[in-house]
Amino acid sequence: MPSTCYAFGPFILETPQLRLTREGKPVKLGARALNLLAVLAEAQGALVPRETLIARVWPNQAIDETALRVHLSGARKAMGQVGGSPIIVAEPGRGYRLGIAVTVEADDPAPAAATATRARLPGRVGKVFGRDAVIAALADELVEHRFISLVGPGGIGKTTASLAIAQRVAERGQLDAWFVDLAPVGDGALLPSTIATKLGIPASGADLLARIAAHLAERAAMILLDNCEHVVEAAAVVAEALLQGAPGLLLLTTSREPLRAEGEWVHRLAALEFPGDADRASVEAVARCPATALFAERASAVNKGFALDADNAPAIIDICRQLEGIPLAIELAAARSDTMTPQAIAAGLDDRFALLTRGRRTALPRHRTLRGALDWSYDLLDTAMRVLLDRLSLYRGDFDAERARAMAEGAGIAPAAAEDILAELVAKSMIVATVTSAGVRYRLLDTTRHYGLERLAAAGTIQAARRDHAHIIFGGLGDSAAAWEGKAPREWLAEYSAQIDDVRSAISWASGADGGALLTAELVIAAAPLWFHLSLPGEFLQHAEAAIALMEAGGVELSRQVELLSAYGHGLWHTQGPVPAMAEAFSRALALAEVMESPPLALRALWGVWAQRILDGHYAESLTLAARFGATVGADGALGDRQTAAHMLALSHHFSGDHDQAMAMLEIVMAGDAAPERANHANHAQVDGKIAVMSLLMRLHWMRGDLEGALAIANACAEDAARIDHALSVCYGLAVGCIPVAIAAGEPMLAATWIDALAERTERHGLDHWGAFVPGYSRALGKEAPLPGWISGMQAEMFAVALNPQAPVPWRPNDA
Repeated sequence: MPSTCYAFGPFILETPQLRLTREGKPVKLGARALNLLAVLAEAQGALVPRETLIARVWPNQAIDETALRVHLSGARKAMGQVGGSPIIVAEPGRGYRLGIAVTVEADDPAPAAATATRARLPGRVGKVFGRDAVIAALADELVEHRFISLVGPGGIGKTTASLAIAQRVAERGQLDAWFVDLAPVGDGALLPSTIATKLGIPASGADLLARIAAHLAERAAMILLDNCEHVVEAAAVVAEALLQGAPGLLLLTTSREPLRAEGEWVHRLAALEFPGDADRASVEAVARCPATALFAERASAVNKGFALDADNAPAIIDICRQLEGIPLAIELAAARSDTMTPQAIAAGLDDRFALLTRGRRTALPRHRTLRGALDWSYDLLDTAMRVLLDRLSLYRGDFDAERARAMAEGAGIAPAAAEDILAELVAKSMIVATVTSAGVRYRLLDTTRHYGLERLAAAGTIQAARRDHAHIIFGGLGDSAAAWEGKAPREWLAEYSAQIDDVRSAISWASGADGGALLTAELVIAAAPLWFHLSLPGEFLQHAEAAIALMEAGGVELSRQVELLSAYGHGLWHTQGPVPAMAEAFSRALALAEVMESPPLALRALWGVWAQRILDGHYAESLTLAARFGATVGADGALGDRQTAAHMLALSHHFSGDHDQAMAMLEIVMAGDAAPERANHANHAQVDGKIAVMSLLMRLHWMRGDLEGALAIANACAEDAARIDHALSVCYGLAVGCIPVAIAAGEPMLAATWIDALAERTERHGLDHWGAFVPGYSRALGKEAPLPGWISGMQAEMFAVALNPQAPVPWRPNDA
């Protein structure tokens, strides 16, 4: 009867014999416990319901769960833990599962004995992590298609996976099987003689390939050609000749690029999976995930005291994330565990080529260090490929073909040639290509990117390449005016939000010694909508301050100065509130815009001056400024500008106590929202327009005596804000509208829920101005909460009303 071996940690369970060993020594367990363990092993880490376990081990018997718990408890005690992780994990009320990775190897004892002398394949020494599904699928596909190439970058685990595939096929099909390592073969012309020697065929004489094919044609056979990339053309010729001359031959190859031979089926081997969320992943999940399980196993091998636990699990996830699940890199990192903690290893990966140098002494030279793996691949590239790869390493995120061509142009590579080179780099596994609905996106693995940056620096060309990169990023961002005026499409924001690391890199270089004031200002201005879209005004503020410092030294045209100062004012509002620096930034921008006689720039700055005054409680002055904004826009102005003017007037009238006039202005805004061309009139504030309207609308219902209607709008506003998940909009809606309405309506629990949501957002994004609303409203609910040292005039009045509904403030009706 065929047997199956399940390997997990140091244990091997053979079924159906039900023989359990730990590092070769028998483990004594009762038959029931062994049967239960076999069922869990079959599931390979998946949860097995209690009912399934009982039905499998006690068929047709009335057994309660007590017996199940007793037997599993005995098994747990006998087996202990592995690396601090329990072998058997109970999920209360659901079932049980194995807590560590399981590998499976099927075997038929009789055929195995018969084929043992026929298979010339290296024996497996260590476990294979995360490849069970690939091995099983490709073993079937190899039999069906005859010729499969396993392709991927260096260190991805091609040799390990291909050996497991070959062993499975050889044992199942009683094949003669040979493993031929081509790494030592420096000349493609030597491939036929190398293969002949492995097969025991005389390598001298003519027509050697034909004689090899004739030899193989007489039997069921399989050949694994490992490491074909440096002799790829010769390997393609050999593959076609052997497959045509030996109809029963199965051919499995590994290479960093496809052979592009007739009949070849290509499978690109993916990296190992690792947990995506280091903060939320349980120790059990980390132990089950292939990449982290590999690290834990190799760390235990060099340090017997190592144990995976809650303290080091986040660092291990971080290591695997930084190394992008590449098995070789993970093994090299784990090899440092004899003298370094996972936390120290993770921190040291910024200099990964110096750190990851302790591969196995018996490994190929290119697998002993991370740099060696990259050197091997790099040496196979021609000069143009190397130049473009090095320059593309400046992209922190993914990029499209247009950006690749732009970087190539800076090195004197023509666009058509650049596209060919890009395709070759993808084929050679130096660049990863992903096909999306929007087109093909490219990226370098992080380790390859680090390598390319080193090469750029060593060649002395990194500053020129960084200048090109900064100009490309700026060119891609385009005109920021559309984004500030609410016309930037969501697709633009989504695309460039994903490229924020490239924006950061470009600004960092531009603001340094080799950049310049104008380019820095242009980048900061163009990228400003991204930081507000991502609710990161604090980070934006740092970039803006650096750009302004450079601007003061000269070299920045007036229009750019206005835009930069206006953007800076927005950053100050969301982080610090209507402080004097905000007033100074917008007032200075307005003065410059008036000198330029530029109404669009003047409107942007004038909005900021108005915002600072109304936020600081100067409502009469804000009303004058709002009217001035409206007069500048005029009756024929753009819909978005007219809506902004009406919204400014509505807010100023509301906080001045004229709620009927405020409602009249707000109705103008809402009528514009129903127009075919919907403008985001609140975009000057970088707050969602609908949230801004609802916040004022609920306040007007409240002030006009309709608390029930106000509360209904508040609930809808909170739901909409949570749905769009934009922190600045969430904070605005909760602080300006939802929370004070809930307090006024006598809904303290609802108000407390919204206060907690506001606190979480402001703490996560560093929004101190909005964070000041948390203690102010909390005090109205009877909680001890000290106010910050400085609050705005509007905030003071809002807190006063929350504490005392009869507080005499301008915007509250006398009979309220």
